[in-house]
This record gives sequence, C-alpha cells and structure tokens, in this order.
Amino acid sequence: MEPMKGRERSNGLVMALGLVLLGAVGADVVRRGLLHHPAPPARVPAADTVASAGGASAPAGSVASAARERVRARIAEAADRTYITGALLETDSAIRRWPDERFARALQVCVIRQRVNGFRDDFVANVNYALGRWNGVLPIALSTGADSASADVLITWTAQLDSGKTGRTDLTWDPRGNIHHAFVVLATHDASGRLLDGPRMSALALHELGHVLGLGHSQEREDALYPIATALELTDRDRRTARLLYDLPPGPIR
Repeated sequence: MEPMKGRERSNGLVMALGLVLLGAVGADVVRRGLLHHPAPPARVPAADTVASAGGASAPAGSVASAARERVRARIAEAADRTYITGALLETDSAIRRWPDERFARALQVCVIRQRVNGFRDDFVANVNYALGRWNGVLPIALSTGADSASADVLITWTAQLDSGKTGRTDLTWDPRGNIHHAFVVLATHDASGRLLDGPRMSALALHELGHVLGLGHSQEREDALYPIATALELTDRDRRTARLLYDLPPGPIR
C-alpha cells in the first residue's frame, strides 16, 4: 500500500520459516502525527521554565539541547542491553510512547470479533495471552472490554494483508511524541495463504502490542519485536527496552 500523506511506514522483513510453531509472520508499523498541541512531557521540565543555578532563566535552546544530550547518553549507556537504538531508526530519532498521565489510567483495548475467513473465537484468547505478558512490565496497563468508540487501542482481524505480512499497527501521536491511539490489524492467514494457528497468533499479538506501546523492531531473533514474530514470551531485552522507553521523555533526541 502506498504511504499516505502524514504517515511513516517502517519496513518490516518478510521471511518464511518451516518450523511448526513459526509461520511467516511479520509486522508493519504505520505511524502518523496529529496537529494539536499537547502538554509538555512530564519527565523533563519545559525549556522556558528551567532556571540556571544563579536564578536567571537559561536560554530555551540550550536547555532543550542539554536535555536531549542526557537522553542520548542514557540510550548509549543501555545500547548493549536493549534494542532501542535500532528502533529509533524507524522513528526518525524520536521517542514516541503513551504519556505519563496514562500511568494512572489503563489503556482501554477493544478486541473486535471480526468474522472474516479463518477467524476463530480462540484468537481472542491468544490476544488476551499477549496482553497478560505485557501487563506488569511497564507502569502503564492494558485493559480489555472497551467499546470501539471509547477504546484507546482497537484490535481487529483480516483474512490476509496485502503487504504480505500478518500484522500491522497504526499509531497516532501528537507533536511532542505522545501516542494517543493505536489500531491493530491481525491477519488470519500468512503470505502463503496458510492459516495461523493459536501459538502463531499469540506470537503475532505479542509483537504487535509491543508496537502499540511504542517499541520498534529488534534484530535478535528471540525477542518478541524481531520482525518475524515467533516469540511466545518476552525476553529480558524486550523488558529492558520497554522500561527504558518509558523512563525517557517523548520527543526528538536530536
């Protein structure tokens, strides 16, 4: 599908695996920005409110530059234990995540039982399995049961994606990098037309929910965010990367 104006598409990998539980399942993350102006990120003071040690206000540009330098230092320090550095290549060196204000209010998830070719009711249980693996990792929680009108995250199914992948996540964020909505499409068949089974759907949902939370791809095959979704559990690298993401302020790092 051709990119739409105002959107960025990350290039996923499409590979074929012959293992029983590993299908050709890929992920495509589509992200787009909003036009309204959000509140400043909570973890870094707004540049125009930071005072120098002598009490005089520091220039806004120098304060912002120093803040970004601290963020880059944190990322560099954790580079060998996370995959956030590579993931930033997918976002033009910007941290995008849900705002701190959502820590006290769970993200509301609506799972639509889409009656498409290949859909099974137990696929909903596979999504719930994946939700349970992410809950508890971060200070932000995912809660099912919302209706489509009020949901922060909408999950639905299609028989097959025209991209040749089996999952796609569309994120909407504001100019400061705060995510506000997510739309996830899970395919019931892989690129070859083979029906996904329960374990493969669980792995796919685990992968796409990582994108929902703001994570990019990992280059380590065992990680849940590897471009071909095969992991049924989060690795320590997945958890460390997610926690680092939410310990950093949203926004550009350059």
